[in-house]
Order: sequence, then structure tokens, then C-alpha cells
Amino acid sequence: MNRKRILVAPLDWGLGHATRCIPVIRELQKQNAEVIIGSNGRPLKILQQEFPELESCVIDGYDIRYRRSGSFAMAIIPQIPKLINSGFAEHKKLKQLIKELKLDGVISDNRFGLFNHNVPCVFMTHQVGIIMPSVFKWAERFIYKLNYRIMNKYDCCWVPDYADNENLSGILSHKYPLPPQTTFIGSLSRFKKLEGFEIINDLLVILSGPEPQRTVLEEKLLQQLSDMNLQTLIVRGIPGNETELKTPNHIKAISHLNADELNKAIMQSKYVVSRSGYSTIMDLAATGKKAMLIPTPGQTEQEYLGDYFHSQKFFYCASQSSFSLRNALNEIENFSGFQLPNSNNQLEKTVQNFLEKC
Repeated sequence: MNRKRILVAPLDWGLGHATRCIPVIRELQKQNAEVIIGSNGRPLKILQQEFPELESCVIDGYDIRYRRSGSFAMAIIPQIPKLINSGFAEHKKLKQLIKELKLDGVISDNRFGLFNHNVPCVFMTHQVGIIMPSVFKWAERFIYKLNYRIMNKYDCCWVPDYADNENLSGILSHKYPLPPQTTFIGSLSRFKKLEGFEIINDLLVILSGPEPQRTVLEEKLLQQLSDMNLQTLIVRGIPGNETELKTPNHIKAISHLNADELNKAIMQSKYVVSRSGYSTIMDLAATGKKAMLIPTPGQTEQEYLGDYFHSQKFFYCASQSSFSLRNALNEIENFSGFQLPNSNNQLEKTVQNFLEKC
């Protein structure tokens, strides 16, 4: 029996789309599929480092530019024509890849143009309803309908969350009706809770997300950490960049850790400091660690998730502009962390059903 050749292609906005594809790729391998990785930039590098034995190809990203300050939405709106053109370009690229790579199926993590009628295609997202800033709140339902139309072009829609009230995404995937081909596949994390590790770091700082905001947060945290005697490990989130970051003796900075190394580092750290991206939330839930969350400024999804978990006393959250490490450390013991619901092996079942269609 021929092994099914499956393209897994995450979006290139930040690293979260790539990292949450790791458990999907592992499950595909477990079920004897041949996986081809398709992405670009840092997401492609991360997956190539994690799976050096796998075939890979470059699929151009959306090349979205971010501001050092100001509204994320206001930065994106002028670039909407570029987004549309990128979607058409990757749709055309997929036709070529299906022939050249002899693909049997496609799993797209939030890439809008990777659908094709000749092979089964999956669209994976946790953001069915996109939260708009207050000035554009009137457009939220229109954006949802547009997103729904895109999702409906795919044979399957996978939501990495739980369908019931005990979930991680809140209104992002539970407010609006979902396409009929949608499946909740449970939380996706490359990590798990490990026992027997001694705490050697007071803080683990995990940096991620688009520039220049990744660098802005790095500089802010280094400034605050410099005069605090906290044993700190900073994972900079820039795979392939070996430029040394000069730090005091109590701070160690490293460009990137693979999944097993970062899982170990999380378990060896008392607290985690990170963005409040959805993939990070899933990773924190998988490890059971307490965390201080700092949303990327202007990213309404991260701001919502930070507020959502802060209000329920799971994770401490503060804005990047107002974040004080001293204040966070004083308050974090009032937060419990988040424990995942019991696993129902939904990912295994969903991948099996998908491969049967290919």
C-alpha cells in the first residue's frame, strides 16, 4: 500500500502556526504518511530543524509589515491587496506542487489559498471569528462571513480546541456558527508535563512573533532584568541567527531551542514570560506552568486571550507598555495556571479520517 504524501503548510506570521503543526506532523508520521513541509522564513527553519529527515519546499509568505508602535489593524488594512494577491499566488503554487510532489492531501494552517479540488485539503484555525479593534467593530460580522467563505472552500476545517465550555479560545471559535465540515481536534502542543526536573531558572522568557515587536519586548525585558538578581533563560525565537546577545551573568540568551529542549527548559523554570498567542497558550496548558503574558500591541486576538485568562485567574497579563516585572512577580501567585481537559485522542481519529479520504 502506497504511503499518502501530505503537504503541511503553516502561515509565516510569527512561529505559533509552525510549532502547533509539530504534533500534527508527528501524528501523520505515526499513521505512516509521508510529510512534506511547505513554508518560508523562520517557520520553515523551525520545522526543518525539528524534522531534518523530511522533504520541504518554499511557499512564499504574505510579507506583512508591522509597526513599532500603533494599531496592528491600521498597519494591516493598507496591506489587504497584498494579502489577496498572496492568496491567489499560493493557490496557483499549490496546483504546481500537487503535480511536482505527487501530493495526496494538504493541511494548511491559516494559509488562505491552499485549497484544490483534486486532493482533500484541510484549513486549520482557532480564529473563526476575528476580533476587530473598537473603531472597526462594525465590520466584525462581515469579516467573519468572509472568513467563513474561505474555510468553506476546504474539504475539512480543524479547530485546535475543545467544543464544550471548558476551552482555550473563548469567543474566537465559539461565538459564530462553524462550517459543517468542522472538527474540534483538541489542544495542539509539542510539549507535555514532565516530572523529575529540578527548578534551575527563576524565569524562562520565550520571545516570538513578528518584528519589530519581538525586538521591542526583548529590549524592555532586558532593561528590567538587568538590575534584578533572577536566574533567567531567554529563548529569543530567531532560529538560524547565532548573533550573541550580551547579557549580565544571571541572564543567558539563546537564539532557539528545539521542542524537546524547550519542553525541558519550561519544566526547569519557576515562571514563564511570553506573548499571549494561541499556540503559546496551548503550550502553557500542556505543561501546567504559571505564566506572565504580554500581548503583542494592537493584536486584538492576543489582547483578548490575555484578558480572558487574566480575568479567570489562570495567567497574569499586562500590556507591553505598562508591563512591570516586579509587579508581575508580586501578583503571579494569585494565578493558578490552566490544566487541560482530559485528552480524547481526537487528533488521532481526525488524522485517520483525513488519510482515508486521500
